[in-house]
Amino acid sequence: MTFKERYRDLQEIIREMLLLRSHNRQFQAGDSQETMLMFAEACVVLLALERFLRVILQDEATERDTLPNLLEKATSKRVALLSLPPGERAELIRRVKDVRNTTLHGGFEQAARDAECGSVADYFATQFAPEVEAITNLLEGLMGQIDPETGHPRP
Repeated sequence: MTFKERYRDLQEIIREMLLLRSHNRQFQAGDSQETMLMFAEACVVLLALERFLRVILQDEATERDTLPNLLEKATSKRVALLSLPPGERAELIRRVKDVRNTTLHGGFEQAARDAECGSVADYFATQFAPEVEAITNLLEGLMGQIDPETGHPRP
């Protein structure tokens, strides 16, 4: 059985993430967001990233690890499973942590202040979707570093 086949749950999370992403990409700026599923997409992207990291880290991942800790471990020199651009590593991990905390705890007012937006509505209009998109792209890049047959880093 391949690595990919052993983790059917991760496949299903990714499938749902892609469905949400496809649905949300149908909307253009100025469209009614009445049927947009932006929170669902954000939550599933964060879930997919965390599950992926737990799967590849295996015993290195503990119950106490949060998403930023898992990303730190997986990209550390000691574990050496994944790589992030060296000059951007700390910033990428911080951004993931901030989006995770904002989404998980509903701290949209704080996120709006941190992003220097005039209001929460401005934050959602200008910042939230690009942040979720950036994490989606990060996840795709990280997953591309792992061989789906073996679960080991690609040479």
